[in-house]
Amino acid sequence: MQTTFAPNQTTSPVNTDKASDWKPSDVESDLEKGQPYGKTYTKNMWYYALPSDKLKKGEIESKVMLGEPIVIGRDNEGKLFALRDICPHQAVPLSAGPFDGKELMCPFHGWKFDTSGTCTEIPSLCSDQKMNLCKIRTANYPVKEVLDSIWVYFGDAVSEADLPEVPYAPGLDGLKYQKNTVTLQLPTHIDYAVAALIDTAHVPYVHKSWWWRSAKSVKEKTKTYVPSGTGWTMVKHQPSKHSLAFKLIGKYLETEISFRLPGCRREYLTFNGTTFLAGITTLTPVDETHTELNHTTYWTLPIPKFLADPVLNYFVTTFLKQDQTLALLQENIINKYKPRLIMTIKDAGTPGHWYFLLKKEWNAATSEKRPFVNPIKETKLRWKT
Repeated sequence: MQTTFAPNQTTSPVNTDKASDWKPSDVESDLEKGQPYGKTYTKNMWYYALPSDKLKKGEIESKVMLGEPIVIGRDNEGKLFALRDICPHQAVPLSAGPFDGKELMCPFHGWKFDTSGTCTEIPSLCSDQKMNLCKIRTANYPVKEVLDSIWVYFGDAVSEADLPEVPYAPGLDGLKYQKNTVTLQLPTHIDYAVAALIDTAHVPYVHKSWWWRSAKSVKEKTKTYVPSGTGWTMVKHQPSKHSLAFKLIGKYLETEISFRLPGCRREYLTFNGTTFLAGITTLTPVDETHTELNHTTYWTLPIPKFLADPVLNYFVTTFLKQDQTLALLQENIINKYKPRLIMTIKDAGTPGHWYFLLKKEWNAATSEKRPFVNPIKETKLRWKT
């Protein structure tokens, strides 16, 4: 695990008051006051970049994150770095040139930059032509590696005290694990992607597979939610038995599901109190109209990776592509007709409302340089799915 800073955990005390009533019009009012769907990002946050095994020593990877070109690399000693992927000379991507494990070279004029983003050489300068190369820089970003995943921080932090916690997959402390990551792109702003990620009512209608549930198995559910960190946690419970996978495992199975800003759904499953499966689904904005989704599955059972990977790739990809298909349908309508939407209903839509409350409070707290106060109250939600 490494980082430019060692981040603190942002927490708030659990509020046990009953959640106040709200109406869709209340959400609409909030959004019209500067938090509209599809218009803003959550600032000063860690965003998932890529799996650790995709970046070996001496390698770099270019990505667009939050509308910014980023080059992420690992030097010859294994240390991570992340830079703005633009040469400040003539705006050519630094990732298009060679990286020798210590410096990146711009392919246009051969200018070299170290892993902090500072220029170290301008080959065209003659011996008597002096320039202060230290003043020539491309921006760098804090980068952190947690549970074999690489995260990049976008914000104004200048010290470790300003950094929030990385929203890593829970339930794996002290356990040996293996992992698999599936990646796909959604044609939507992160707000729409989050709304789908934390929505439960769509599951029996969108995720129709022989090995999952269907609309015929819809039942009423009641779950307890508590505020935690930069989001909420659905208190540990026994998962639904109407999916084939859970029926086979037995009555000793429990799961805990949680959400953390900026757009991370986390879950772990235990059998007799021991985690055997955990996962985190992360949403990273590419730009205002595209979001990258990464789902990382961790397992602690003694199943070789070469056997688990094909199975996980099939089932996870099938599941996520069903969401991707609906996102395509949704985005075609939104872009063409710009309809006025009813985004939340009680209780199934309450997490969507919470997301905007969290996002608004986090952005306000960081802007005003004050502690984040989790606006969610402990409550029970009821819905049919």
